[in-house]
Amino acid sequence: MSEIWPQPVPVVPPEVVQAAKECNLVLFIGAGVSRLMGCPSWPELADAALRHLAKKEFISFADVQQLASLDPKKRLTIATQIAEAAGERLEIEKLLQPQKRRDCKVYDYINGIGCACVTTNFDPFLDGNPTKARLTMGDGSVDVDAGTRLTKVICRPAQLSANLLRQRGVAVHLHGSETDPGSMIVSHTQYLEHYADDHVQDFLTDMFARHTVVFIGYGLEEAEILEQIFRKGVQGAISTRRCFMLQGFYSHQKQMFKHLYDYWNNTFGVELLPYNLDVMEYEQLEIILKDWAGRLEIGNPLLADDLNYVLGAADE
Repeated sequence: MSEIWPQPVPVVPPEVVQAAKECNLVLFIGAGVSRLMGCPSWPELADAALRHLAKKEFISFADVQQLASLDPKKRLTIATQIAEAAGERLEIEKLLQPQKRRDCKVYDYINGIGCACVTTNFDPFLDGNPTKARLTMGDGSVDVDAGTRLTKVICRPAQLSANLLRQRGVAVHLHGSETDPGSMIVSHTQYLEHYADDHVQDFLTDMFARHTVVFIGYGLEEAEILEQIFRKGVQGAISTRRCFMLQGFYSHQKQMFKHLYDYWNNTFGVELLPYNLDVMEYEQLEIILKDWAGRLEIGNPLLADDLNYVLGAADE
């Protein structure tokens, strides 16, 4: 019997296992994960925003149809501008709500891993997990006061700091959160301003330099967002850490995988970890993360790394 390609559940890379033990693992969560909970994709969100404006007669449905060929970020930018011209704020947070909540435990498994998470999603599925209210120090003690601060949603550039990802279970909303609508990065102008912010650039540079990062739930339609993140984070970052990306493929897409593997690896140093879409499509992610949650053990920060952080902070 020939071997199935790709495997339904990828083997956890040794670098990821080791990073988890050192508390240097970061899971970077994309819209594909929240889609499993019933949230809209970026194209669906952009379409909903324009249709919302058409229902309010700010534009026509003919306009919605003509704009449908544009990428989601352009459509959301246009929707934001139309709403502002009409003297209203586009309430994206209302359009994000799952139309039909699915019985999916994918975020239970992500939260169960217990490492730091960064997300470009607006939804609150990573927030409010009880295990996040604990910060384990290098000597094994638990700093309760520091841990209780983790219940605050981290969604604005000024909240980002170099040692943030050393906190077990912390969740960072890189593009803002629906719980703080003013923080949400939606338009093209907002993206440009956001990634020019020193807090954001320093945070991403530090993340890629010091941590092993696994991207989960990102599709080809979000490649532009990922490229922006990599360009701002990788430049100037000298790292012995590695980046990985869980990416679904059908069994007949082996040649496409080879091309994309070379693209991500040669351009950004990211290794694609393929998984099989033939049976469950993207719902396979839930099974993968359940498996990984049982294999990854989040340890304490290495004392040597802690010292480096202290010295780095002192230099700043």
